Amino acid sequence: MKPYLKENHSVLVLNATYFAQDYEDTDCVEFDGLSKISKYIFISLSLICGIWAVGGNLALLAAFYRSKAVYGHITNYFVVSLVVSDLMIGLLMTPMYICYSVDLDPPWLIKLEGFLWILTVTATTHSLSAVSVDRLISILYPLRYSLIVTERRCRVVIALIWLDGLVFGFPRLILDDFQKLERLWVACSIVTVAIPILIMSSCYGKIFTIVKKQNGRKLANTFTTGKHLRNRKAAITIGIIVCLFIITFIPSTVVYFMLLFEKDRCKELELNDVWLWVALVSFSHSAINPWVYGLRYRALRKALREQVKIH
Repeated sequence: MKPYLKENHSVLVLNATYFAQDYEDTDCVEFDGLSKISKYIFISLSLICGIWAVGGNLALLAAFYRSKAVYGHITNYFVVSLVVSDLMIGLLMTPMYICYSVDLDPPWLIKLEGFLWILTVTATTHSLSAVSVDRLISILYPLRYSLIVTERRCRVVIALIWLDGLVFGFPRLILDDFQKLERLWVACSIVTVAIPILIMSSCYGKIFTIVKKQNGRKLANTFTTGKHLRNRKAAITIGIIVCLFIITFIPSTVVYFMLLFEKDRCKELELNDVWLWVALVSFSHSAINPWVYGLRYRALRKALREQVKIH
């Protein structure tokens, strides 16, 4: 099997071109990569994950488009952005990793994978951050929410999210220098993962503190009570999505830093194979999210049922 060395194969780390002599210069003569059974299992799981992600997220987009009751909520603009990112993961990223598992990794594919990884991770984490801030505003200022969070502002934020992903991802298409790639991936880890997770955690820490206090008070106004319950349910739903993302992304983060600081070539080869599996785990959230939305939103379930009846 063609090895994935830190200096050549991206995984999350540093994609560049494979050189046969890198492998020949190592003492890892017994390294043979994924076994045949492991390849079959990996490809099967990747196909399942990809099919569920594509099918589920396409159904969600159709439901959002057809149902005014669902699409009319400002929050769902950010959710649609997240759904598009999940769709891209299922449609593009999982097939690329299937190619990696069977040693099909030309330089252009490795660079494209690095670019798409940065783009989709940025879109996912920044969309989750935006919707977390949105839910915090709805809990803090339920009566002024519609004045603070407008459709125009949401569209501008979403455009900036995807522009950020393109700006951060573009250097991966043109860089080959190992040290520059290393700096790029470290910078991306901070800007696209660490900071958004900090924002999400802060927002939800504040949200659950406020919800706990509100649960201890009796709200006399029926309108305020109904609005409070809807906002709380939406906040919990997005909180579940945030937790799923963090849980599924932790393994890839751990392996990334192990690869970044590992000096032993043989262990690097082993870790690069481990990376395939943890990347698949990180992709799984894109297949799970549609189920969370479907189970939590009654209007969305109704729209999905209508969509099935139409076809």
